[in-house]
Amino acid sequence: MSVAEDDVEVGKPKKKPRKIHRMSRTDKAIAYLLLLGFVSIVLWPLTFFVIGPGEVGVLFRTLTVGTETRFVYPEGINIKWPWNRIYRYEVRIQKQDETVHGLAADGLRITSDISVLYYPKADNAGKLHRAIGPEYADRFVRPTAVEAVRSVIGKYDPHELYQVDMTRLEKEVMETIEANNQDLIVFDQVIIRRIELPKEINQAISRKLTEEQNALAYEYVLEQARKEAERKRIDAIGYQTFYSIVADALTPQLLTWRGIEATVELSKSNNSKIVIVGGGKDQLPLILGSDIANQPNLPAPAPVNPQRYRLPDFDNLPQLFPNAPTAEADTSQDQETQLRPDENSNGDSTSSESTTSGETAPASYDQNTEKPQTDN
Repeated sequence: MSVAEDDVEVGKPKKKPRKIHRMSRTDKAIAYLLLLGFVSIVLWPLTFFVIGPGEVGVLFRTLTVGTETRFVYPEGINIKWPWNRIYRYEVRIQKQDETVHGLAADGLRITSDISVLYYPKADNAGKLHRAIGPEYADRFVRPTAVEAVRSVIGKYDPHELYQVDMTRLEKEVMETIEANNQDLIVFDQVIIRRIELPKEINQAISRKLTEEQNALAYEYVLEQARKEAERKRIDAIGYQTFYSIVADALTPQLLTWRGIEATVELSKSNNSKIVIVGGGKDQLPLILGSDIANQPNLPAPAPVNPQRYRLPDFDNLPQLFPNAPTAEADTSQDQETQLRPDENSNGDSTSSESTTSGETAPASYDQNTEKPQTDN
């Protein structure tokens, strides 16, 4: 280095030392609070969670054992590690509607609409999550209820299903479901809303019930006829007894006086009228008849003893068609005819016998029925 360069370096001003700014305690506290707030805001949804009403939370440990089955999180605010997950399960009663297609005892297709009321057990929500999963309604509830309904419907024929009590069917379905012995889902009730039978079966059952009701209606009609006959019998006895009592009081003078009173009342009417008065002394106006006073003196009818005229016992009356042929008798006769072919094959002998009997039949008929010809 030359002397001139040394002079230049000596002439340069010296740099001032840099000052180091240190944060005060207050600034550090504010910075830490801001950093903590930022981290809290970021980690809040990953660490803190809320379980709603009617729900429980199932913990899934991502880094360790997986699904936690020893406990569940209750309602309210809870805390977890950010890397773990929470699965929520509703433990309130839920409803699922289903349409079940099954077969009756005789093989006919039966359609029924049901409603299943169920809820998962809160304490076993972790086991439910591990064994079945959140789709337990489609994976377990629906198949179990449908299979139970089909099993119960298969025990009855359509006519019994038409008349059976729905409460009885629901009880049998519940007993079938409870036979599974599982502790994950509680089936509260199975409601059978409707059972639809085949159209032909419905029509046949409706016709049968209609005919039964018509038969019962005829029973009431017959009972009404019996009561009407009894009423008429009582009326007849009353009329005959009444006339037997008042017959002695019906004198010609009384009948004439009653005819005059009727004529006076008729004359007071505002309607147009023509009254033709009879010509004899015992004649009444023609409008009331002309021979009332000249009736013959007949003896009074005797009083009637009510015990004498009794109605017959309707239950013991003879049948209208005691020897009516039935379909079973006709079938048995056809079978007997088929079992005896030899008798039908001898046509010549049968015809000859019938001819012989035909020749002698008129003679026997004349001897038995037409006695005047035999005597002659």
